[in-house]
Amino acid sequence: CGFIRDLTEEKAHQAAILEKQLAAENLSKELQANQNIIMGILDAAFHALFVINEKCIIQMVNKKSCEVFGWTQEEFIGKNINLIMPDHVAVNHNHYMKHYLETGVKNMIGTQREVTARRKDGSTFPCILGLSETQQSGMICGFIRDLTKEKAAQAALIAKNKELEINQSLVMSILDASFHALFVIDEQCIIQMVNAKSCEVFGWTKEELIGQNIKIIMPPAIANHHDGYMKSYLETGMKKMIGTQREVTAQRKDGSTFPCKLGLSETKESGLICGFIHDLTTEKAAEAELLAKTRLTEKIINASFDAMFVINERGVIEMVNAASEKVFGWSHDEFIGQNIKMIMPMSRAVNHDSYLKKYMESGVKKMIGTEREVEARRVDGSTFPCILGMSEVDNGDSRQFVGFVKDITDQKKKLHLAESERDASDALLYNILPEHIANRLKEDPSHIADLYGNTTILFADIVGFTDRTSLMSPQELVVMLNDIFSRFDDLIDIYELNKVKTIGDCYMVTSIPCNELEHDGCSRVCRFALDMMKAVQAFNNTGPRHGHITFRVGIATGQVVAGVVGTKRFLFDMWGDAVNVAARMEQSGLAGQIQVTKEVVESAGPDFTFERRGTLSIKGKGKMEVFILKSAHELNRKHSALDGRKPNSSRALRSASMIDNF
Repeated sequence: CGFIRDLTEEKAHQAAILEKQLAAENLSKELQANQNIIMGILDAAFHALFVINEKCIIQMVNKKSCEVFGWTQEEFIGKNINLIMPDHVAVNHNHYMKHYLETGVKNMIGTQREVTARRKDGSTFPCILGLSETQQSGMICGFIRDLTKEKAAQAALIAKNKELEINQSLVMSILDASFHALFVIDEQCIIQMVNAKSCEVFGWTKEELIGQNIKIIMPPAIANHHDGYMKSYLETGMKKMIGTQREVTAQRKDGSTFPCKLGLSETKESGLICGFIHDLTTEKAAEAELLAKTRLTEKIINASFDAMFVINERGVIEMVNAASEKVFGWSHDEFIGQNIKMIMPMSRAVNHDSYLKKYMESGVKKMIGTEREVEARRVDGSTFPCILGMSEVDNGDSRQFVGFVKDITDQKKKLHLAESERDASDALLYNILPEHIANRLKEDPSHIADLYGNTTILFADIVGFTDRTSLMSPQELVVMLNDIFSRFDDLIDIYELNKVKTIGDCYMVTSIPCNELEHDGCSRVCRFALDMMKAVQAFNNTGPRHGHITFRVGIATGQVVAGVVGTKRFLFDMWGDAVNVAARMEQSGLAGQIQVTKEVVESAGPDFTFERRGTLSIKGKGKMEVFILKSAHELNRKHSALDGRKPNSSRALRSASMIDNF
């Protein structure tokens, strides 16, 4: 028995299955080939590539990813993508992905954004992240571009721009600190730049000057031809003013003109012309000073008339000009890198660093923004007076200080000479008049007249003077009077009294004017009178050739009028009843005695001893009770006779010593 099964359909089905298997194998080979091609392309990419699934697990990376991040492909595959994220981002990343899968809201996908990535060694770097999603597989593909080099280049560019800004700020600060006006013009003579001194000197603002023709600062006679001069120079190249310094006339905004020194230079690259203008008005006023200024300006280079220094926060010199070398004697290379205190006297140099440190900490300005007279030191150790002007340049990360130094040695010499002449004139005037009267006369040359209600007046006269002079030669007479009156003059200083005048042998003294309230004027005059008698005795002890001399002295107190009379050989004189009474006290007095009025006894105080002489008939007054001053209580000779006050001059000390020797 036999069974027969038809295999036609089965064989056909098997053949179809085999054909599909072959097709699948071919497709798989083709896909693998394509994948290899794609991976080759991705591995050749300049940027890192990551492919992750919906669970944030890395499915694919290229070689650049391994190069940029430091892990191998095997270490990457199967890891969560937050592997390459900083910790503060990584902790939230899975939540971000879950939120996207639930809502479909795209925040990062389809965009490019700058983020921070993390390498295997833990270091981070800036990068650009671009994300896209494959619709069929649900995979997310991300490209990462490392920005480290770009950021470094960008930072370098920013730093370079900042450096340029700092340099420009430094240059402008240096120019604004200059003692001289600066103008920068182009080939059409249009003003491009001015400094602060230009505005101060000419009267226009910076806004008014910028964009105007430079002839705005020239008198019409020069301005009318200036454009022609510039045109000729541009055509021929022949320099007449450029590279030189010349004295010219400039014009201010108000139309006034003034002499100045103009120095011009040309910048080859820009074609701009720079001019410094130094106002010569003051120098013209003094011919000698003008000569000194002219010699100085002829040697100034670098478009600056004065020494200039730029220092940093530590006081280290970073820049000097040629004038600094000339003024101080050091070379440019010897200056740079040294502390600025090298140009200061030792007494200031030892503290300068602490001054600068204190300013940097407190910000309290004492020298910054001012001009001050100081002492400077040269390389040879000699010092000289100068004007120092300083300004500060804030460069953000660092601060610099610009200083201009102007030597004023000649000006100081002239000032000293003027002061010496003035002192000599004042000394002569003070020798003629009381000091505070002389000061009033200098301030107001009109009439000086004052009423004094309580003044003590003394007259002293040599007994028998006329008969004595007939026996003496003129020279002997003058020598004698000078000797005696000089002794009296020394006493004047001790008791701070006022010598009014001498007429022949008559010597007149008062207790006014005084810088204090007149509460002890009478006592001072009385002590002066007693010491006068001692001075006369000291003179007699020298054995004068024509015999001893004797004085009569009279003192009165009361109201007087005092003032300066005349316009030639000024005299401070006084008038009044008390003056006449004092003269009568002397005339009616006894030889070798001091005769005073009752008012003097009452005003002098308890320190004096008086003897009543009696009642005399006084011309113009009638009967008056008069007294003889006999003595006074001794005072401490370590001080003057005035309430224990110290003497007001060395001359007073010498005079006090002289009295002790009487």
